[in-house]
Amino acid sequence: MSLTLLTGANPFAERLKRIKEGDKREREMLIEEYMPFVIKAVSSKTNRYIERENSEEFMIGLEAFDEAIEKYNSDKGGFLNFAIMVINSRITDHYRKNRIRSNITLMSELSDVECCSLMEDTSVNDCIETMELQIELQELKRGLEGFGITFNELVEESPKHRDTRIQALHIAHYIYQNERLKEQLMRSKRLPNTDLVRELHVSRKLLNRSRKFIIATVVILNSQLEVIKNYIYCMEGGEPYDL
Repeated sequence: MSLTLLTGANPFAERLKRIKEGDKREREMLIEEYMPFVIKAVSSKTNRYIERENSEEFMIGLEAFDEAIEKYNSDKGGFLNFAIMVINSRITDHYRKNRIRSNITLMSELSDVECCSLMEDTSVNDCIETMELQIELQELKRGLEGFGITFNELVEESPKHRDTRIQALHIAHYIYQNERLKEQLMRSKRLPNTDLVRELHVSRKLLNRSRKFIIATVVILNSQLEVIKNYIYCMEGGEPYDL
């Protein structure tokens, strides 16, 4: 009989415990060891083999595995099953985000007349998830025109790094909840940079680079665009905001 069975010890649980206590080397070793597991999980989710090099899905799976390490506790069942669940969720979020971005890009390139005529095309209907989303995107497009923001600009200038997106979302949520700042934004069509720097201790560089994304997010949160708003609430796998 093994020493593990005799003592009741769980080496894997002990490794997770050390990681949660701040052992960075143990974390790196665990992630490296489970690279094949991540590749298999992502490949299973995407129905195609994923390689480590130049694969966005692999990087998302790797980040999801690291997130699973951070969030796991024994109440969630077996770790690997929990990790698979997190990986699947993040891959789904990635495809949903890209689908909405593709819809925005598509609509930004068409006139209103062309959009209406294309709705009769079944292939385009398949690309656009629901009629509600198509209608909301048109309404959002009109709302952003007042700020001088086009869909193309929004897609091109949105933060590419996950941490920056999350920070920009929190800034937008802060503005939305602050009536004074929100009214100032809606009136002047400009971010209240001075107030945000002072109150949130964020850099002007971040505000300038994420300006259009932050403004668009505030516009969405302050609207009745429920389909798009739900996407904003759950962006990057986060919990819905408590509004």
